[in-house]
Amino acid sequence: MKNFLALFLFLLSVDAVAFSMGDAINIAGRQRMLSQRITQAYILRGIQPDTERHQQIFERCIREFANNLDQLADFEGAAPIRDDLQTVQLEWKAFEAIAHQPVTKSTAAELFRRSNSLLPAAHAYVMRLQDLADHSSAELVNVSGRQRMLSQRIAKNYVAQFWEVAGEEGGKWLNEDLAEFQHMLEFLLQSSLNTPEITRNLLKTQGYLNYASRGFEGEMQISGARQIHVITGTTDMLLRNMDVITGQYAELLNSAQLATR
Repeated sequence: MKNFLALFLFLLSVDAVAFSMGDAINIAGRQRMLSQRITQAYILRGIQPDTERHQQIFERCIREFANNLDQLADFEGAAPIRDDLQTVQLEWKAFEAIAHQPVTKSTAAELFRRSNSLLPAAHAYVMRLQDLADHSSAELVNVSGRQRMLSQRIAKNYVAQFWEVAGEEGGKWLNEDLAEFQHMLEFLLQSSLNTPEITRNLLKTQGYLNYASRGFEGEMQISGARQIHVITGTTDMLLRNMDVITGQYAELLNSAQLATR
């Protein structure tokens, strides 16, 4: 019985790290999103300190980022680019140290700046994974995963601007992210690799984006607190939908790589 339990636990540990290149790109891509979502939740804890949900999201995303780093470090398929992952690990260490400090406008502004250096490090690692994969569907996993990040960077830039911790460029970055999300959504819709289900999910995402844009453009005559709820709620729907789509593209990549073995 003890031998069986030991074998079972061993197989669980092996299965935890034995994922494919499509999975690796998906997980590494989530790190981009998590850097923005953690910062958004941190700022929201300052704006709405009595809302327990912000603390829960913050803690869950901190744990996920650290767990994802461990999984990626154990992925033998990315052994040639471990130096790139070490860059992410160093940026994360500096980011996490600030994230665990009590929330003030000063620390929020510092975390906001740090999120803008952690993100490019995480993105560079995803691009190296895409190059290693060497398949057209790998780009779709990367781009759709980046859309997840953009959904949360849009929300992060909005709440940072609202709390006045984004600096002078906050409004500009927000508009640029909205434009990029729309542009890359159109890019994904044009892919010949899309299944009917992927296309339906992309069109659903377009509807969410249109609704969110009404709030950013001031068409909704609602209070600031309600506006935050609408914007963050809608960008969360963008995130969930793009997460599903990224998983669907990752499955396409995994199937394509299995077919060539």
